[in-house]
Amino acid sequence: MGNAAPSRRTSPAPPSRRTPPTRRAALSLLAATPAAALLTGCNGASTSSGGRVTLRYFFWGDVIRAELLGKCIKIFESEHPKIRIKSGFVAFDAYFQKLATAAAGGNPPDVMHVDFNWVRTLTDHGVLADLEEFSGPGKEIQPDTIVPALRTAGVVEGKRFCLPLAQNSLAMAYDHELWEQAGARPPSWEMSWAEFQDEALKVEEFTRGKQAGVDNLARDGNGIELYQLQRGRQFWTPEGRIGITRDDYREYLHYLTDWRRHGGLAGPEVYLESLPADPIAARRTASTILWDNQLATRVTQRGGPLALATPPTHGDVSGLYPKPGILAGVAAGSPYRSQGARFVNFLINDPRCAEIMGANIGMPPTTRQAPATGRLKGLDRETLRYERHVADRQIPTPNPPGDGGAPLYLYQQRLLERFNYGRVSIDDAVDQFFDQVSVVLA
Repeated sequence: MGNAAPSRRTSPAPPSRRTPPTRRAALSLLAATPAAALLTGCNGASTSSGGRVTLRYFFWGDVIRAELLGKCIKIFESEHPKIRIKSGFVAFDAYFQKLATAAAGGNPPDVMHVDFNWVRTLTDHGVLADLEEFSGPGKEIQPDTIVPALRTAGVVEGKRFCLPLAQNSLAMAYDHELWEQAGARPPSWEMSWAEFQDEALKVEEFTRGKQAGVDNLARDGNGIELYQLQRGRQFWTPEGRIGITRDDYREYLHYLTDWRRHGGLAGPEVYLESLPADPIAARRTASTILWDNQLATRVTQRGGPLALATPPTHGDVSGLYPKPGILAGVAAGSPYRSQGARFVNFLINDPRCAEIMGANIGMPPTTRQAPATGRLKGLDRETLRYERHVADRQIPTPNPPGDGGAPLYLYQQRLLERFNYGRVSIDDAVDQFFDQVSVVLA
């Protein structure tokens, strides 16, 4: 799964007061590139020649993910000689700009990766096909193999528009050797956040401030969502509206402010000194919250060991849930929806795909691919161990964000950045966030 890092120098634009745009115009507004700049590696229309169909498949990632998916595609094409897959990819932060541009121009890819935050937006704007007609016994897709915790992922108002390609969970990655040297207890859900603050401070003091105990929990939306879920509150309602109040948001920002005064929580100087790397990769923090499938990347970047632990809690609720790290959907306007559905089913149900992908995008989403986890090694094995550890105390997957939720998250990242730098007060941050909510979700 990828997370887009907000610019460290850009302040959020003030809330727009314009009339909500049409579907196509709304998608166009999300694109930062001209309509002619269609999907990298996926230019041109889907084609059919001599009974052979070419599907355009677009995903986000890097060359490693592209190589792994390329191996899966070769297997699929060898067993479906009348279907050819033409794939292309870009980094996560550019992905939805490219996708929105193509969709606004009426030329989206036949098969596309979808982030959980974008499911409702792409559904409401008519980009994704309703896959119900292709699902069931004897049809292109067999959704009954999806593990129970993920069966509602990609379902909007009772209809399935996407299928999960993997599952992952939030985790606390920490330098276990450093924490041990500092005499600090490692994080766990048996530990309260207050206790964790004291342990994080021990690590920071041991390093004489060279590494903060933990990265700032207000860097993105993961921290505040976890904070609310542990209190039994949903960030989004089933109808796609904001499920928290101004007081909830204010309480969270006060909590982080008090923690920073206490010590152990990374301040703005940590980000500046880490650029262009992530703070834990730059060895400026000793722990961070991330999605568990990101462990191997962070270890490589840091050049040292990291382990996965459960985040602390404020009570008995873990706040952890199985997230469909990446979903796959088929374009509503594709003339080859049946072939696209068949390819998506291959990605989620063929055990060979799971063996090839490892934990690159997360753990397998179906019972048919689950046996492949027995071949995981090294850090992928650590991710599997963590997933099994948290399974019994996970809460159900929360409601997906409403239409406009993904741009709202990006706005929130920039707003929290300004808050972290002391450029906006707690009350101003609360007002600006909910002002933007009233516009984006109007």
